[in-house]
Amino acid sequence: MAQKSKITSRPMTKALGTASILSMAIAGANMANALETDFGVEYEATAFAVENEAENPSANQSDTDDGFAHLIRLKGNFKHESGVSLITSIELAGDRWTGDGGRNTPVGNNNNGAYNTGNKGDNVRLDLGYVQIPLGGNIFRVGRQAANWNNCFLVCDDRRDRISGIFPTSIGTAVALYDRRQDTNPLQNEDDGDMVAAGLITRAADMNIGLLWVHWLKNYEGVVSTPAVEGAGTPYGGASYALHDVHLFSPYVSGNLGDAVDFAVGLNYTTNGGVDAAATENGQYFTDDSLAQYVRLGTSVGMADLDFQYIGAQDGGLISSGFDSYASVVNTNPESTASAASLYRLGGTLGLEDYDEQFIVGRVGLNLTPQFKLQGSIGHLTVDNGDDDDSSMVYDLQAHYQVNDAVKTWITAGLIADNEVGSLSGNTLASVAGDWDENDAMAVTANLSVDF
Repeated sequence: MAQKSKITSRPMTKALGTASILSMAIAGANMANALETDFGVEYEATAFAVENEAENPSANQSDTDDGFAHLIRLKGNFKHESGVSLITSIELAGDRWTGDGGRNTPVGNNNNGAYNTGNKGDNVRLDLGYVQIPLGGNIFRVGRQAANWNNCFLVCDDRRDRISGIFPTSIGTAVALYDRRQDTNPLQNEDDGDMVAAGLITRAADMNIGLLWVHWLKNYEGVVSTPAVEGAGTPYGGASYALHDVHLFSPYVSGNLGDAVDFAVGLNYTTNGGVDAAATENGQYFTDDSLAQYVRLGTSVGMADLDFQYIGAQDGGLISSGFDSYASVVNTNPESTASAASLYRLGGTLGLEDYDEQFIVGRVGLNLTPQFKLQGSIGHLTVDNGDDDDSSMVYDLQAHYQVNDAVKTWITAGLIADNEVGSLSGNTLASVAGDWDENDAMAVTANLSVDF
């Protein structure tokens, strides 16, 4: 036993010594450069089970899927005495667990989301990494940044390779930015999906108001071909980005109606699509005008929170997958923090003409204690593809418990009744994509989150 103790102590001594050297190095840097540092950790674990009994024999797809996934992020922020900051976050994991044999091989597709690791097999991935420079009362940022807008209706917890400026003015805070959405082969005339945007955030009559204009540049003269999987990632057809020469307007207003009712309303309107409709399937990819909108109302009565929401999309109107639909099985699937419970993507058909959707949902939350809350939702989903339409009832139950300031846990259970027109979108964790025209689709998750 003594020899075993001696052997096992060596790695521990080495680890402690390395940590001490690192600590002294950071302390030395702080004293030498007046450098402020801030470190954090984010961990999320999810156990899930989903079921869609409408099998897809051609893909040899089962009607059920269950598994376990986790997300690990390490955060480090550094601020110089000049006011210049470096904000960083790296992902050590962010995938569905594939078992012991694949523990060092992340899985996923080519997106930058937390659960989408790319196809390079790298175990450490950049989540955030940008420099922030204050200049003349303004703020400039360069690097990979988080993107959110319009209460997550346009974009939700995405990651963008971005150059941005924030400019306080007498009428509100103005923003301007440039994003490069994909980087195609060098020296070829292909579309990098780059976009520019300008917006204003202000207050008027105790209301929060946001206005945003976005334009995807037209730097490719080819046409967009149909992707192998509808709703899959870009590029489409290998050359042109789906949003090509599109203008998008995304305004919102939120605030209080009297003393008792909270409300929010917003929309996404796209116009001037630059792709020839004849070159796409059913005139898809924002070849014409499209619209999506939401209205929220909420109030509290004693221990109960009451919420109502209408969400609509016309002609393939755009809605972020991360928009909170008040039901875990519809959207509620942020771009960089995937949810295995999300079964249906509302507003994800990319400008498909005559394709209309609407979701009307009510939610009741009971605050049983300051830490423990129960939620129940009932919704009605309608899908119209221009030729046929069908509707589905949606049911969702959740329980949330805040263990302490750093730890929370929750469970979700959701069901979408069968629908002859719509298709399940699936997500990057659970495989549920396909029709569900004969049987209900269901998802159950158990979650643990640590953040400090």
